[in-house]
This record gives sequence, structure tokens and C-alpha cells, in this order.
Amino acid sequence: MSRRFGVEIEFLSTITIEQALTSLRDFGIQAAYEGYTHCTTPHWKIVTDGSCGYELVSPVLEGEEGLEQVRKAAAALEAAGAKVDRRCGLHVHFDARRMSLKSIKNIFKMWLKFEDVLDAFQPASRRGNANSYCRTNLPYAPSGAGDHSRLCSEMFRKIDECRSIEDMKHVYPSRYQKLNIHSYFRHQTIEVRHHAGTTSPEKITHWVRLM
Repeated sequence: MSRRFGVEIEFLSTITIEQALTSLRDFGIQAAYEGYTHCTTPHWKIVTDGSCGYELVSPVLEGEEGLEQVRKAAAALEAAGAKVDRRCGLHVHFDARRMSLKSIKNIFKMWLKFEDVLDAFQPASRRGNANSYCRTNLPYAPSGAGDHSRLCSEMFRKIDECRSIEDMKHVYPSRYQKLNIHSYFRHQTIEVRHHAGTTSPEKITHWVRLM
């Protein structure tokens, strides 16, 4: 776990900001409510989210200490009574500042090859193109193994043609993909948007490790 990372935990507005912040403090997590913002901060923050209500956003984290902070933060939301539904998601950012273009291309190729396997870990609402906020990285959801193989080959060719990370934006013009390249140009990260909404400490920390 040497790569730095951050998490965004979306939850519904069925609890108040004050309830969430109080519970976070009780679990040793210092957090602030900051309205609507995309700025990276050195502390945990709660921001508004247009799709579901609220989002708990971590600072830049690293290693087992970072995962322990994630576990405590998720447990605090659970203790406060935070709820999620199919509108919510869990987003994980990974530091890509020192990644080469070749490394980034390889990550996207691996994702394309195994997206159907990762889909199997998720509820139906996060598979294929079922969710408009985390669409498949393939041109469309494949109808079978042969179709998947053909679509992978098509996307591999497009990725291979990229001569810069900026070119990847032409392959994926929207940020609402399960694996998002657009976060690189705002935060110098690669963002995984695939996971369904959850406040489970175990689900979140296992997913970060897997990614």
C-alpha cells in the first residue's frame, strides 16, 4: 500500500451534517462541512452531492494508517445511521503523478479485460451501463465473451494510438466511466467510480486493497 490514495463515500441526507460530524469526531476523525467544492484539503470534509445528498471526502492517505482512517470514518457514518441507495457510489482515487503513459495505458487495458469480473462483485445497478455515473469503459456492454473480446481489441487499438495522457481524454470524453482518466487533469489521480454506495468499513477497505 505504498501508493497514495483517497476515498469519497456518498450517503443520503437522511442524517444531518451535525450528526455525521459528531460521530466522526467520536471516532477520532476531524472533519468539516465545506458545502460544494472539489478542492483537495488536508482534512476530512463533508460536501454536498447533487446525485444523492452528501459525500464524505478524505484527505490524501497512504498505507495501513490511511486504511485505518478509512475504516474509522466509515464506521462513524454507520454509527450515525447514514444510509445509501442505488444513487450513491464509492469513489477511490489513486496517485498517478509519477505514472508513465505506458503504465496508465496498461491499467486501462487491464480494466477493459477484467471489467466483467469486477462487475460480478457489484450489484446489478453498477454493472454494464446500468448507472449513468459509472458507465462501462467499453464502447457498450458486451453481449457475450466473443463480443467482449472484439470490443477489447477495438479499445486496445485506440489506447495504443494515444501519444499523450491528454489523448486519453479523446478515448474517454466523459468522466462518468468506471475507470476515470479525467481526474488526472484535476487531481493527478486515476479514479475508480465502479463500487456501489456503502458505509461498510470492510467493503470499503477491501475494495481499496483490491484496486
